[in-house]
Amino acid sequence: MRRLVLVAAFAVALWAGVGLAAAPRALAATWCGAGETSTDLPDLATGPQVHAVVVAPADGADDFAALSGQMATDIASIDAWWQGQDPTRILRFDQAAFPTCTAPDISFVRLPQPASSLTNADTALDTIISDLTAVGLANPYKIYLVYYDGPSVESGVCGTGGGRFDQGPGWATVWLQGCPGVPLDSVAAHEILHALGALPAGAPHACAAEQGGAAHPCDSTQDVLYPYASGAPLSQLLLDAGHDDYYAHGGPWDDIQDSVWMHRLDLPQETLSVAFQGAGTVRSDQPGLACTTTCSTQWDQASQVRLTATPAAGTRFIGWTGACSGASVCDLTMNTAESTVAVFGPTVVTVRASVSGKGKVVCTPACSTHFQAGTSLTMRAVAAKGWQFKTWTGACKGKQLVCRLLPNYSTSAKATFVKRPVVKPRARH
Repeated sequence: MRRLVLVAAFAVALWAGVGLAAAPRALAATWCGAGETSTDLPDLATGPQVHAVVVAPADGADDFAALSGQMATDIASIDAWWQGQDPTRILRFDQAAFPTCTAPDISFVRLPQPASSLTNADTALDTIISDLTAVGLANPYKIYLVYYDGPSVESGVCGTGGGRFDQGPGWATVWLQGCPGVPLDSVAAHEILHALGALPAGAPHACAAEQGGAAHPCDSTQDVLYPYASGAPLSQLLLDAGHDDYYAHGGPWDDIQDSVWMHRLDLPQETLSVAFQGAGTVRSDQPGLACTTTCSTQWDQASQVRLTATPAAGTRFIGWTGACSGASVCDLTMNTAESTVAVFGPTVVTVRASVSGKGKVVCTPACSTHFQAGTSLTMRAVAAKGWQFKTWTGACKGKQLVCRLLPNYSTSAKATFVKRPVVKPRARH
């Protein structure tokens, strides 16, 4: 795991007197959410997101009301700062719809362990990851911004985070009592970058081990990812000073600007419309789409979206039409507006065969009023003596004796037989 630590004495001297005393923390806003829950509420945004969580030890106080407001304030601060650093992109924070507003989705989790069992930043984060996973907070398309409301887990450590550039979940933990006076939004932004995979291998200004380790850049003390927290407000920090290590750098190594967790402000979004035939649910693998009736969602261009259809009780999924067809899953690249229809049908259907004239239809398996939908069916026309098969009508067409069907709905077919012509013997002279 990567960590942000309190500025050390040698660093104060190196920075010509930049010390621990920080600008006052911004007043926390009132969060308009609907109380405490460990559940991740339905997502309003589409695509990978940063989800906020307040975590308290088993024997800790319940400060969720105050901390939810603080997190909402810090998220707004990070959002504004990031857009100021890069007008084309911002982080995609998880939002939820509440009775009176739309606001950050903030979960609350009470750990089963007392505060005394969390005594080292790295192992404490491992414990928190395990406990959040146990309550369902481990979505591979989410980064979890955690505010730990307990005593300092390790002296001088402000936050701990880690993750991969190309997949989640990622973890960005702020130890609220770890570094008094250091702005929480600065710590949160630092740890979120670690959760996004910074500092990537190949960055030219990675710190030496004794300076803070290769997970941090050491070319500027103003870099938000610098290993030591000076206490400066987030507004005075830079997102990759010089743009030559981890963000908008133009090199061949991973660039956080290209992360799937970033929402593009410089490109229009594309509409994905899903319609239904029959009853069921369609969900996207990424957060943002879960529909039981016709719905439309907006996606960043080039988003890779996989849709999965789940039939309602007593129905079965038949297939897709529109942008996808046939397959059980629907894979889309959102370079343009797309629309698709999820088709559901009954599990049991009625299959009937009838005849005109003299003959019969042999069904394999047998035609019945309780035929298993989607089962392969063969109908064979068998003429009576002196009669011959003419044609099919209904679900079967044409003049072939054998008709093959895959009935998804109740269906019927009719075989028409006609008398075989009487051939008179030729007279001999």
